[in-house]
Amino acid sequence: MDRSVKIIVAVVVVAVIGFFVFNKVMSWYRGKLATAVQEEQDVWRQKTDELEQKITDLQEELTVVKGQHLPEDKLAEVFGEEKKGLDQEEREDSDGPKQPNIADIERQIKSFFTYLDNQPYVQAHELKGGSYLQYQIAVEKLTANPPIITGEMDSLYNMVRNVAHFYRALGKNRVLLTKQVLHHESEVIESAMKNFYLWFILDAKGAATLKGRPSLDVLYVYSGYLLNTLGGRSYLLRRDPKVRILTTFYCVLILDKANDADLNSMGIDIRPYIKTSLNEIKNQIGLVYQSEYIAKLNELQQKYP
Repeated sequence: MDRSVKIIVAVVVVAVIGFFVFNKVMSWYRGKLATAVQEEQDVWRQKTDELEQKITDLQEELTVVKGQHLPEDKLAEVFGEEKKGLDQEEREDSDGPKQPNIADIERQIKSFFTYLDNQPYVQAHELKGGSYLQYQIAVEKLTANPPIITGEMDSLYNMVRNVAHFYRALGKNRVLLTKQVLHHESEVIESAMKNFYLWFILDAKGAATLKGRPSLDVLYVYSGYLLNTLGGRSYLLRRDPKVRILTTFYCVLILDKANDADLNSMGIDIRPYIKTSLNEIKNQIGLVYQSEYIAKLNELQQKYP
C-alpha cells in the first residue's frame, strides 16, 4: 500500500473516530444543557411561587390594614348575634348620626362575660360567681387601692409599689386570668376594648345599668398612671404592642374627658401623649378601626395646639 493510500485510510479512521467522539460530546452536552435548563426552570418556578405567596400575604395584610378584616363569626359569638362587632361612636340612622344606645352596649358586655364563662381556660380558674362578678370585684379593688401618680420617684418604696400595683391590688390569679383573656381573645380584643370604653363613658341618662362602670375620676387616675408614671409605662411595655397602643389611645381619650370636666387635678399635659399615640397607631398593622383612631387624634391635636 503506497503512502497516499495510508494517509487516506488514516484520515477516514480519524474522521470516524472524531464523528463518534463528537456525537458523544454533543449527547453529553445536550443532557447537561437540558439538566441546567430544568434546574433553572425549577429555580424560577420556585421564585415565582414565592413571589405569588408574598403578593397574597401583602394583599391580606393590606386588607387588614384597611380595616376590612373582621372575624364576624367570632364577633357574633362573643358579643351576641344581634350585633356583629361594634358600631362607631356615632351610628347613622334616618335622622343623622346619633350616640349608640347604652342598652345595646350593655347587651354586648353581658354577652362578652357569658362567652368568657364558657371558655375552658376561664373555667379552669373555677371563678366564684362567674367572670362578671370577678370583674366587679376587680373594679372595686382598683378603685379602693389607687396607684401613686405624683411622688412616685420620691422613694424606692413608692416606685416598687407602683411597678407591682396590679399584682398588689388584684392578686396573682386575677392578673393571670387577665393575661390569658388578652392572649386567647386577641382576635376580638380591639372590639372589646372599644365596647368597654363606650360603656364607661356613655351617659346612661338615668337608665338602669350594669354594675362595674368606674367613675371618670377613677378612669382619670389610671390613665395618668399608665401614661405618666414609670410603673404604668413599664406595665404597658410588657404587653402585646396592639394592646399597649390601644390602651394608650383610650387613656388619651379619658384624659381629654377629664380636661372637659375640670378633673385634671394633677395637671397632666395631654399633648405629648396625643402625638405619641398618633405615631404608634399610624405604624401599627392590623387595627380594624385605625382610621377612626387617627381622625379622633387629629381632632384632639387641633383642640390642644
